[in-house]
Amino acid sequence: MNRILVTNAYSARNRGDAAILLGMIRALRDTEVFADAEIRISTADHPADAGAYPVPTVASFHSLKNGLTRIPWVNLLHFLVVLLPLALLWTAAWRLGKVDLPVPERLRALLREYSEADLIVAAGGGYLYTTSAARGNVVLIVTVASFLVGRWLGKPVVLYAQSIGPFASRAQEWFVRRALECVDLIEVREKISLRLLERWGLRTPLVSVADAAFLLEPREPEWASDAIGPGSGPSVGLTVRRWFRDPDDQAAYESSIAIFVDRLVETYGAEVVFVPQVTFTDGRDDDRESARRVAARTNGGDGVLVIEEELSAAEVKWLCGQMDFFVGTRMHSNIFALSSGVPSLAIAYQPKSLGIMESLGLAGFVLPIDTLNADELAAVFSEMVEREGEIRSRLEDALPAVREDALEGGRVIAGWWTRRQGDPERGGATS
Repeated sequence: MNRILVTNAYSARNRGDAAILLGMIRALRDTEVFADAEIRISTADHPADAGAYPVPTVASFHSLKNGLTRIPWVNLLHFLVVLLPLALLWTAAWRLGKVDLPVPERLRALLREYSEADLIVAAGGGYLYTTSAARGNVVLIVTVASFLVGRWLGKPVVLYAQSIGPFASRAQEWFVRRALECVDLIEVREKISLRLLERWGLRTPLVSVADAAFLLEPREPEWASDAIGPGSGPSVGLTVRRWFRDPDDQAAYESSIAIFVDRLVETYGAEVVFVPQVTFTDGRDDDRESARRVAARTNGGDGVLVIEEELSAAEVKWLCGQMDFFVGTRMHSNIFALSSGVPSLAIAYQPKSLGIMESLGLAGFVLPIDTLNADELAAVFSEMVEREGEIRSRLEDALPAVREDALEGGRVIAGWWTRRQGDPERGGATS
C-alpha cells in the first residue's frame, strides 16, 4: 500500500483550503493506483484540523513554528535558528545511516512522517508568493522546506494544482525557481502561473489541471431554511477579507464595498449575504470581522446579513450556490459559486483570481482590489446582471469539462507514479 504525505495545508477553517484538500483526496482515491493509499495531511492548524478530513492529520513546519509563543518574530527566529537546523541535521543522519537523532519530539514526529512516506504531495493552492521583501523571505523558507524535506530524504515530491507568484523581490523569485527545479512534477491550476513557469524554463515537467475545489459536493446546513429565504429582490453573496497592512487602505476597500452594498439594496432590492469563507481567528484571519465592519457602514438594515456560524466547506459551498449573484474577494468563494452555476464577480487580490476566471471565459468580471471603487463595482455588476443568461449558459457548458480537469490532477500523479515505479530514472509526465 502506498503512503502519501500531503504537505503545505493551511487550515480547514479556511474553507477554500479545506475544499482543495477534500478535492485532492477525492481525485487521488478516484485512481486505481491510489484508491487504497494511506494518506496523511500535514497542516498548519494542528491539532485543530483533526477530524476535518476523512484521513489523519499531523503537524507541519508552520504549526511547529507558530506553537512556541504568540509573538510572530520570536517564532520566526526560533524556526530559523533551532527548528530548521535540527531538521537538516536529522534528515542528513537519517539519509546517511537511518539514525533517528533525538531532536525535540514534535519535530521528530513530523520528520518521521516524511521518512515513512512513499510520496510527498504539496497541497494545491496559492502559497508560493510574497508581499514583503523582508518577512516574505522567512515565510518562503518555511513553505519551501515543507515539501523539500521530502526531497532531502530521497522521496519523490510533486506539487498539486498550484498558483505561483507574484514575488516582492528578485531574490525570492530566484529562490522559488531553484526549489521547483528540485521537485519531480508540478501541476498548475491556471495559465498565468503556467506562463510564468514556462518563462523560467524549468526542467521539471509541468501539467495544467483545474483547481481541486471544483470537486467539492455542497451540503445544506441544518439552520439554512430558517435563515435564508426568498426575498423580493435577488440574493447577492459577498466575501470580504482583511488584506491590506495599511489600515487606511483596508478602510478604503471596506468603504467601497459598503457603498456598493447600499447600491445593491437601493437599485435591485437585493438581499446581501456576507459569507464567512475563513474563520481562522487564531491565525488572525477571520472574514467575519471585515464583514461586520462593512455591514455596520451600510444602510441596508434587514437586507444585509452577516453569517456568523462556523460552517464546513461543503456548507459554505451550498450557501454560495443559493445566491442569484456572487461578488467574492475570496477566490474559492467564487469557485464555490461558479461551480454551482452562479454568475460571479471576482475582486482579485492576486493574479490567481484572474487566472481562474480566465479559464471559464469570465475575465471581464474581475476587478483588482488595489484600485477598487464602488462605481466600478456597480458598473461591472450591472453588466453581469444584464448578461446573466449568457453567463449561466457558459457555466453549464464549461463545468463538466472543468470537473474532469480537476479529477485529472489525481490521474496525472497516478500515471507519473506508475511510470516511475517501472523506471525511476524515466518517470515523467505528459500534459
